[in-house]
Amino acid sequence: MVVYAMNVLDLLLTANDRMGVNQIARMCEISPATAFRILKSMEQNGWIFQFSDGKYSLGEKVKFRTEKESFYLALRDVASIIMPVYSERYAQNMNLVVRKGFRCSIIEQTRMNRLIDYMVPIGTQVPYNASAGGKVLLCELPTELTDTIINSVPMIPFTTRTITDPDLFREELRKVKDQGYAIDNRESFTGGGCIAVPVRDNKGTIVAALSFTGITDFEDPDFLNKYLPPLLEASAEIKRLLYKSWGNEPGPVNLPE
Repeated sequence: MVVYAMNVLDLLLTANDRMGVNQIARMCEISPATAFRILKSMEQNGWIFQFSDGKYSLGEKVKFRTEKESFYLALRDVASIIMPVYSERYAQNMNLVVRKGFRCSIIEQTRMNRLIDYMVPIGTQVPYNASAGGKVLLCELPTELTDTIINSVPMIPFTTRTITDPDLFREELRKVKDQGYAIDNRESFTGGGCIAVPVRDNKGTIVAALSFTGITDFEDPDFLNKYLPPLLEASAEIKRLLYKSWGNEPGPVNLPE
């Protein structure tokens, strides 16, 4: 039955128009009764939608996810042009991080040619409480969603500086929201830190965090602030090119999942 359901979903993903039960059953080589049961189950869970004429198409849950993944792909493509320029200019590694549900993941990065660079690879899930990017991604979310994430994701201590107290972390998020950037002062590893700024969509919603990361040549955390102007500039350039390529159409916002 799972295979049948996946076949139905695949069919609707590639369909150019809404489809009826009998048409879906015929093209998926299943009985109309089986197709009807699958469609009703998927409709109840938001994967598909039934119109008043009885025909079906993809539901908002699938549309949102597929559109968002397309948006992330476009975001990566644009960032891959901008990030190497700033990384080379300021001799620092860079990460582009997005929120996917209760996790934040690196989707693009540039790395300097160093023997040791303290960088984790693309695709790594980084901790919200011990990364500048994670703080940026949470700082403007609705309070209820922020609390859900804090209560659902363990706040693991990576160093003695890692914030593990939920109340202190909420205070840190308020600070990040007010100042417009976040720093990691030896919170994820003892050897250094990073600084991150938001990347926003055309509606002003934070869709990603851009950071200089793996910075090791500092003692005073205020040293990281010297990278703030170029980060803000790079973020603005990513947004400009992104929406130029999208025809100024706003992509999906950073909605709860």
